Amino acid sequence: MTYLNLPFQIPGYRIIRRLGLGGMATVYLATQESLARPVAVKVLASERAPSDDLVQRFEHEARTIARLDHPHIVSIFDVGRTSTGQIYYTMPYLPNGDLSGRNLRDSPERVLEVTRSLAEALGCAHDQGIVHRDVKPENVLFDKLDRPLLADFGIALSNSTEPRMTREGATIGSSGYMSPEQARGQPIDGRADLYGLGVVCYEMLTGETPFQGPDALAVALAHIEQPVPRLPVTRRVWQPLIDKALAKHPDARFQSAEELLAALDMVERRMRTPTPIGLTRWSMPLVERVVAVPRRHRAMALLGVILMAVAGLLALLPRTPERTATPDPTDAGMALPVLSEPALAGGVTTADAGANASAAAAASGDAIPPAADSVDPKTITREQRLRQATELIERGRLVTPAGDNAAARYLAILAAEPRQRDALNGIGHILDLLATQAAAAIADGDTAAAVTAVTGGADLAEHAKLTSAPAFTAFVEPIHRAVEAQLGRKRDPFDTSRIEPLRPLLPALARIDPKQARAVQDDLELPAKLLRKGGEFHDPNGPSMVVMPASRAMAGHVDHAFAIAATDVTRGAYARFVAASGRAPTRCRTSQRLFARSDGLGWRTPGFAQGDDHPVVCVSWDDANAYAHWLSRRTGARYRLPSPQEWLLAAQTAGAGTACGAANIDHSSRKPNCDDGFEYTAPVGHFAATPPGLYDIAGNVSAWIDGCAKRDGNTAGCSEHTFRGLSWRDDDDDSNLTRTGTSAGDIGYANVGFRLVRELPVGDPSR
Repeated sequence: MTYLNLPFQIPGYRIIRRLGLGGMATVYLATQESLARPVAVKVLASERAPSDDLVQRFEHEARTIARLDHPHIVSIFDVGRTSTGQIYYTMPYLPNGDLSGRNLRDSPERVLEVTRSLAEALGCAHDQGIVHRDVKPENVLFDKLDRPLLADFGIALSNSTEPRMTREGATIGSSGYMSPEQARGQPIDGRADLYGLGVVCYEMLTGETPFQGPDALAVALAHIEQPVPRLPVTRRVWQPLIDKALAKHPDARFQSAEELLAALDMVERRMRTPTPIGLTRWSMPLVERVVAVPRRHRAMALLGVILMAVAGLLALLPRTPERTATPDPTDAGMALPVLSEPALAGGVTTADAGANASAAAAASGDAIPPAADSVDPKTITREQRLRQATELIERGRLVTPAGDNAAARYLAILAAEPRQRDALNGIGHILDLLATQAAAAIADGDTAAAVTAVTGGADLAEHAKLTSAPAFTAFVEPIHRAVEAQLGRKRDPFDTSRIEPLRPLLPALARIDPKQARAVQDDLELPAKLLRKGGEFHDPNGPSMVVMPASRAMAGHVDHAFAIAATDVTRGAYARFVAASGRAPTRCRTSQRLFARSDGLGWRTPGFAQGDDHPVVCVSWDDANAYAHWLSRRTGARYRLPSPQEWLLAAQTAGAGTACGAANIDHSSRKPNCDDGFEYTAPVGHFAATPPGLYDIAGNVSAWIDGCAKRDGNTAGCSEHTFRGLSWRDDDDDSNLTRTGTSAGDIGYANVGFRLVRELPVGDPSR
């Protein structure tokens, strides 16, 4: 294979060819030699080097983005400097191209899919306080399964470094996709990203960006000054979403990715369902239909519109229908069982509702009919009920008050015509609106409003016998997505405060989505369950942990539950710590023997080959504590080295740890035919776990613990620290439970690593 001859080298990578060239950086295809895998390497150009301040912020933010774990975000593998000092980062090589090379104008379903994936990715980033600032088609790549992934967070900023996200006057981004506040160089937040996504969505639908001009300045001014353009008639169902996404002021836009996702659910619903008669607010204006007709046929089309208008006026002329003394018990003035429940009626009785409706009609000339005892429901035509339902929807009377709401009008039609299409579509529209209300309330933490909307929709669907219909599925989907957004937000698994507002919603949620209701219940009960019975969990950006309940076993008195890492800290995890903290390598020795080798040894070069999945060695007690403090800051939880009693309680689950094939130790002295396959360290998790789920608690490496073996008489400090357990160097003459060593806190050994404990809440958090 031919490799490029470049003026710089990147240790561990071989550059193959250039993939792309931008204003500030070049992207290369390279081979990561340690894993023999292709990667993309982005190198900032030296001839247009940014300021030192920007480089430092870029390095910091690239490491921040590396924490993001989402199926639609391209991850960052590594950040560093080339041999000539240029900053670079590496990421997966995605050979399927980017969004700018795709024509999706005739695929609105694919546009919906891509937009939804990007909105979810941005939601994940925003939850971490990260703003992308450059959402555009070139930064949307496709993986082998043709899934869209948001890439190039190289200019992203985090609120962990700058409270206002960007400096006054800085206009970083691409002009065609830049929000008005970004174009002005004003402070921005995640709503600027949602604006950029709106531009991308518009471009996918039409093939061009909404604002154009002869140069970047003209385009930026267009974003600030020009109104949002109209979509083609065939894509007008997307117009409300585009209008809100591209609002000039951030407060008028979608305030979160969850809101945008709820709007996408509405678009999907309208793409699948015909618009019901009478819902003029959502219908396509006839004049726009005429404009869409070719010029040579436009006169004939206009004549047709006029004739349709005349026919509509004739249909509105009053009739004298035959009257009957038998009232229709399903009409708007009567009590519908499902719509007179307190959850729907808000405590308003049927008689009150009828009286209120009559009073409102007398005062305002409203077209809503009075109560059933003064107007015969049989005199009301289907068309009148449809018009009344539309007016009630526009006034927000979806399912309340009892007897005076849009749902009652549609149900009255279905009582006489069970499959009447306009009424069914109208109920589907009400379910859409209730779902949007519920999703927004869940995102805002407004539990009462969420319960009302979910219960109202469930009652309506049951009364209309639609619980197995697509309309009900469309009602459930945005609510499900909103609940998942709350469950899926990265949080301390022992802190249920973020999902506690969902508890009152559980009875209503169980009616429409029993599986998700159980998942919410399980998440709420998880902390107490873990503390009582043990189990596995992990913090956001933290390692996999195993909970050890309080015990008075042979390890000694441990009167509290604690979590211990399932594996030793790996070489790859420690490398990320070093990259973030800049911690220098410590002194390392091959063993504790007097003449043990020490020259040139360190955690990167322990004297034998290791992969990123091997336990890190040649780290000191001080290094282990520094790593614990860094991880605590990164996750928000408190990590530390285990106490002697905690380590023993965990280690005793593996027994002595000397059985053949049970651990990575040297069996040659007593079991010469027992070869575990590893001369030095093994990848973590290679051998079987103990019953609680701990790997390599016996063997592979000894582990530093929080124990002092010898005090310094002059300073009252600790001069000798303790490590415990068997390592790859030890043989089965020793017991894992009794093997102990000591050392100064600033020296590492080629057979000693560490694993961490995570402190847990005291007591049962569910009480």
